[in-house]
Amino acid sequence: MKKLTFKFDFKTRHAGISSLITIAVLAGIIIINILAGGLNLQADLTAKKLYTLTDETKGFLEGLERDVEIIALYEPGKEPESIMETVYKYDRLSRKVSISILDPDREPGLVARFTEEDTPVARGSFIVNSGDNFRVITAMDMFNVSYNQQGQPQVLSQKIEQQITSAMAYVVSGRTPKIYEITGHRETPLAAMGYGSMLSQANYELEEISLIISGIPEDAALMTLIGPRSDLSEAETEKLDAYLASGGSLFTALDISQEPMTNLFSLLERWDIEVRNGLVLETRANRLIAEFGDNPFVFAPYLSDHEAVTPLAEAKMDPIFQASLGFRRTDAEQRQLEYFTLLSSSEDSRLRTDLISEISGNPSPIPGDENGPVDVAAAVRQRNMDTYEPEGATIVVLGSASTLKGLGFLGQIKANADMVMNLVNWTMNDDSIINVPSKSLFRLPLRIDTLSGLIYAVLAIIIIPFFCLGGGLVIYFRRRNK
Repeated sequence: MKKLTFKFDFKTRHAGISSLITIAVLAGIIIINILAGGLNLQADLTAKKLYTLTDETKGFLEGLERDVEIIALYEPGKEPESIMETVYKYDRLSRKVSISILDPDREPGLVARFTEEDTPVARGSFIVNSGDNFRVITAMDMFNVSYNQQGQPQVLSQKIEQQITSAMAYVVSGRTPKIYEITGHRETPLAAMGYGSMLSQANYELEEISLIISGIPEDAALMTLIGPRSDLSEAETEKLDAYLASGGSLFTALDISQEPMTNLFSLLERWDIEVRNGLVLETRANRLIAEFGDNPFVFAPYLSDHEAVTPLAEAKMDPIFQASLGFRRTDAEQRQLEYFTLLSSSEDSRLRTDLISEISGNPSPIPGDENGPVDVAAAVRQRNMDTYEPEGATIVVLGSASTLKGLGFLGQIKANADMVMNLVNWTMNDDSIINVPSKSLFRLPLRIDTLSGLIYAVLAIIIIPFFCLGGGLVIYFRRRNK
């Protein structure tokens, strides 16, 4: 009987090896997917990290001591993935956070529990609840929306993390620090500049106050004075001075004024801040704003390494100031007061003290100019001289109040808005206050000049296809000749 033998030629062996490699690769891919699914491995590849929680939120969650429930009012299975992708990250980072999805039509009793003043809680809302405190976030609260001239909406940014984290900070503390905005001197309070909703979302409560007719309330967590056009009275400055001496906080932004500000400037000097007489003139080209024709009085100041402005540096955001006053520490340099430079002009800048002559607008040096850099934002914090720890008054001063509202056709500058929020939070130093910036969804269109467009067209239409065709012909003829 003839013994059966199997012969494998080269092609058979090659096909077998290829099949085994293919099977091994597919098996490997399946195993990796199973492991990845079990470990819940994900990566946020969006340019602006839309689905990644910020360090502020992560730090808050690490220190969370009370249980927090997040309730999404949707029919189960129909909740929006774009929102839930961010929301689910909260319970992954903290065992104190639980998330549930409930249909409001099937749970009317639960919804009624969170209804205030006969205001219905709509489907699509989120309820953040802890103990006796809760906050309702509507679907519209999750996004910043603008409308064009035709009335069509455009989503500019998403505020999912901002809203959820802020609500959690409120429900675990139950506190809403109160900010009193001083009026009576033709000021423009922060609320009138569009900061009311931002401050409210950060758990602040705003109220206007006239120090001419009333004293400073005991619940005042912060006093603000934004862009006064007339001076404070002696009685008002005495009230503010006493408030600061008792450990209060003041946030003020100034503009150049034709009226003397003797009492206000004297108050700041008592707390080691000197307001310099003049406007900052920037001559360093990379700090000027092209949209304003490189006007030397409109510029982007440098950020210091102070903790109140480092979030702007990390986000690569530059505030913009116009017609800014300058500051410096007084010669007294009181030991119990620590002075901080927050933002400053470049070494090429100057302080223009002559503002009335015909040549005052000339960017070239003129008599009376003082060399930079010049502080355009500064802060002072009182210290305990025994422990050397921060304790007592806190003051923040900005040299351009008008810029906070907006810059002409550019509107409100996001870096300026974030700067204000960061500085307000720093003056408060309150754990119940967390400021998470919104995440922009706005995309600038790609603009290509004619020459660049022609080059890209030649590459895409002629050169790249030619090389692909040439490579294919070479491979074809080489195989044919074997």
